[in-house]
Amino acid sequence: MQPPRKTGIGAGGITAIVAAVIVIPALLFIAVTAGLMTVAKNHISQGANEPTNSYGNASPSDPNQADPEPTATVYRMDERPGYESMVTYVTDKLDHYKDEILNNNNNNTMFMSEYRIPDTQDGTDYMTGYMAALLGTVNEAKAAADETSEDPDALDAKIDSYRTTVDTLEARFKKGQALGVSMTVTGNDGKKYTVDGSRSITLRPTWDELEQRVAKASNSLGSGNAASAQKLVELADMKLSWDIDEGFRQCPAFAGTDDGDNKALTKSETFGFYCPATPNVIYGNRSMPDWNMTYAPAAGVRHELSHHAIHMRCGTIEPEAIMQNGVNRTEGVTNSYAVKYMGANRALIQQSIDYAASTGHKQYRMDAFTDRAAERIHSGQCNAG
Repeated sequence: MQPPRKTGIGAGGITAIVAAVIVIPALLFIAVTAGLMTVAKNHISQGANEPTNSYGNASPSDPNQADPEPTATVYRMDERPGYESMVTYVTDKLDHYKDEILNNNNNNTMFMSEYRIPDTQDGTDYMTGYMAALLGTVNEAKAAADETSEDPDALDAKIDSYRTTVDTLEARFKKGQALGVSMTVTGNDGKKYTVDGSRSITLRPTWDELEQRVAKASNSLGSGNAASAQKLVELADMKLSWDIDEGFRQCPAFAGTDDGDNKALTKSETFGFYCPATPNVIYGNRSMPDWNMTYAPAAGVRHELSHHAIHMRCGTIEPEAIMQNGVNRTEGVTNSYAVKYMGANRALIQQSIDYAASTGHKQYRMDAFTDRAAERIHSGQCNAG
C-alpha cells in the first residue's frame, strides 16, 4: 500500500510553442514617419524663405490663400494608457497555466486531471490547443505594439479585445467547449501545427462525484475479488495495471528508506501502490494472494484510491496536514481517508495495519490525529492544522 516518499516524475509537459503572428513591416512604419517629417520640414522652409518688410518681419500672407490642412495625429498602440497593463494581464494568464504544469513536475496528466480533461489523445490535443491559443494571443498582443492609427478609440478597443480573448478562451476551456479560435502555430521543432477552434470535449466527472461512486459501490462488481477491485478503479475513471515493474520505473523512489519504526515495504510485501507520476493508474502486484481475497476490493484498492484522492485535493500525496510533530503520517492518514470517504471496511483495514506492524511497518496505524487530518484534507485544508 505504501506510495513513494519521493517520486521520480519523468519529464513531460507540452511542447513549448510560439505563435506565428503578422506584424506591421518596419519599412511601412518608417515610410509613414518619414512622410510626416518631410511635411514639417517643408512647412518650416517655406516660412524661412518668405520676403520680409523693413522691420525684418515676414510679409503677411495672402488673405485670399486658403489655410493649410491640419496634419492628422497618429497614435501608437504601445503608447495607449491601457496597453502595458493588458500585456501584463494576458501574459500572466498564460504563465498561470504554464506554472501549474511546471509545479506538477511537467506532468500533463495531473494537469489534465485537475481540469477534468480526458486522458485520451483528444483530451491531449484539446489541452495543447488551449495553450497554443493563449500563447498565440499573447504574442499577437506584443507584436501589435507598433501598430498605429489616427483613431485612438480603435486602438483602445483592440487592446480590450486581447483581454476579452484570453478570458473567453479560459472560460470555454474550463467547460470543455470549442475554443472558437483557429490559428497556425510553430513548435520549437519548427513544425507547423493547426489549432482547431471547433473541437470540444466532454469533461470528466468532478473528483467529488467519482469519490462518491467508489464509496457507494459494492465489493462484488466483478467475477472475483481482483475483478471487483479493478471495477472500483474504473469507477474512479482510472486504470489498474498489473505491470508493477513499470510502476517502479515510473516512481523509482517507491521502495523508500526505513524511518525509525516506519520500515519500508519490499516488493514482495507490496499489494499495490499509487505513483503520482502516473496519477490515473493504480499498480497492483498480482503475485500477492490478497488480490484473491475480499481485502482487495473492500480495503486494499480503496486505500490506493485514497492516495489519489489526497493528490487531487492537495496537489501532493504528502501535504503538510499529514505531518505530526515532524513525523510523516501519510499512510495512516490515507487509511483514515479510505475508511471515512472511500467506503473501505474498517475491520479489514485494521487487520492490515496489525499485520504490517507485526512485520515492522508501523506507519499504517490510524488514530485521532489521522482521522482529523483526513477530515481536513477532504474539506480542502491541506496545510498543517
